[in-house]
Amino acid sequence: MHDFSYVTVVWTVIAAAAGLLGFTHAARWSLDRTARTDLTFAILAFAFVGVAITEIGTMQATTPEAWGRWVKWCHLPLAVLVISIVFFVRQVLGTGRIWLMALLIAMRVLILAINFGSDPNINFDRIDSIDYVAFLGEPVTVVGEAATGRWQALGSIASALLAAFVLDATVTLWRRGGADNRRRALVVGGGLLFFVTVAAVYVQLVIWGVMQLPLLITPCFALTLLAMAYELSRDALRASRLARELDQSHRRLEMAVESARFGLCEWDNRTGAVWATQRALEIFGLSRVHAGDPLQWLAQIHPEDAPNVQSGIQEAMSRNEEFALEFRVRPGDRGVRWIAARGRAELSAGDSRARVRGLVSDVSEQHAAVHETQELRRELAHASRVSVLGQLASSLAHELSQPLGAILRNVEAAELLLQAPQPDIEELQAIVSDIHRDDQRAGDVIDRLRSLLKRSALETQPIALESLIADVTALLRADALSRHVTIDCSVQAGMRPIVADRVHLSQVLINLIINAMDAVIDEEASRRRVTVTARSADARTVELTVRDFGPGVPEGQLGHIFEPFFTTKAAGMGMGLSICRTIVHAHGGSLAAGNDPSGGAVFTVRLPIAPELPA
Repeated sequence: MHDFSYVTVVWTVIAAAAGLLGFTHAARWSLDRTARTDLTFAILAFAFVGVAITEIGTMQATTPEAWGRWVKWCHLPLAVLVISIVFFVRQVLGTGRIWLMALLIAMRVLILAINFGSDPNINFDRIDSIDYVAFLGEPVTVVGEAATGRWQALGSIASALLAAFVLDATVTLWRRGGADNRRRALVVGGGLLFFVTVAAVYVQLVIWGVMQLPLLITPCFALTLLAMAYELSRDALRASRLARELDQSHRRLEMAVESARFGLCEWDNRTGAVWATQRALEIFGLSRVHAGDPLQWLAQIHPEDAPNVQSGIQEAMSRNEEFALEFRVRPGDRGVRWIAARGRAELSAGDSRARVRGLVSDVSEQHAAVHETQELRRELAHASRVSVLGQLASSLAHELSQPLGAILRNVEAAELLLQAPQPDIEELQAIVSDIHRDDQRAGDVIDRLRSLLKRSALETQPIALESLIADVTALLRADALSRHVTIDCSVQAGMRPIVADRVHLSQVLINLIINAMDAVIDEEASRRRVTVTARSADARTVELTVRDFGPGVPEGQLGHIFEPFFTTKAAGMGMGLSICRTIVHAHGGSLAAGNDPSGGAVFTVRLPIAPELPA
């Protein structure tokens, strides 16, 4: 044997290069655990190092026993190499039949088990002698007299299956078309197919005794390994370029978001880390020192809103969907602020933990504006009620004068009876009953007036439509009599109550009935009628209809009658119907207008039915 061995040097250089590639891609995988292709390639490269080492051992063996042991141990890294190739093809080419992949892995495991249960190995039943042949200018060991193993056919079949798997995956990817697909099919698939074919044929010829040469898997695979590394490097370079472009895009996006006074936030549920832009920190009143602590962010949220925020984000994470939240924060000395947050929870593949990204903005001014608008609407609705009652003043005075006059006459009659020597007790009791009835009648009128004059926000409660309609028509009865207008009411029996504010809904009904009476005031006596109908529209909705028998709404004005300050009356303000629609919408309902084919206008209010209480 020569002191200087070219075989040792060449194989060692190849093994070192493969090991370096393996460590490089293992490091990349350790930094990004989603880069499974890098992990597969690292395992493949380390297995190749093991194959190279055992090949050196076979070429420098001095006895048949030593040569057989090196071949036996070569099967361990070779099995890992073949299985890694299968997974690498599946990951990089994205093709390959699953059943063929599973069969290959199972066969390699079986061969490995039989190999370590055989003596000297699965390839040979016995090795009688070894010989030497010249290779790279020096003698290397080859098998001499030997008997091929009875299980060697399994190895031949496994080699054929591996070639078939790689060929199938390569052809499938090539047929998909596209420059990138065909390049990967040519570089990775073609390189692996060349190695698998040449190595399989060569090794089988040596084992079956057709050629007396050393086992040379390493040289065949070295070029293929470089081709595979080149393909992964292309992906790495492309990823690096995309990362730079993404960073630039991120900077542009951040500038755009900052200019719109939004803040960007990101929370990684796996690590607990929080990232945020400076604007987001300012909105929450946090410093850069506390930016990465999720507990600090949670502490800034108002205690009453914190549970809703947590449950909203948790629900978005569980469903892998978008979320939209509004809540209050307490950013230092700036008082309570309203924050709007919108984003998305992104689940990792095979992981229940998520990364949450979103935008936050300070919407305190918008909330203040909405509150002010609602307050103005309440003021306007209240003013509208006062205005309506002002129009009904004379009628209401007449409504009150009747019971009060009756009370006065009954009191005078009682005084006369009491002056008699023997007052008629039964007559006095009847008088007192009449006084009580008339007093209650006057009190009801005053209570209705007081409730309608009351200025308040919506206070919803279950209300029976029948009683609501009865109260409103009682309030308008005197005005209807003075106008010689008949109000007909029809309420479906057994209707479930609605959830509404009694005062505000009364205002809607009063406005609609007064408008209807205004519409028929100039009609002949038989058409001076207003009908009020209530019925169930469906299982969840009731329908309240007010119809007059007047001329109806001109077709060109139907689309505008709910607009503020639009009116068909000479002295109207144009706010009544607009307020009515606002009130109905606040109750979750709808208000529509139309004309009846037989004449007259029809206004339809649809309102949700109160949910049934559990038994």
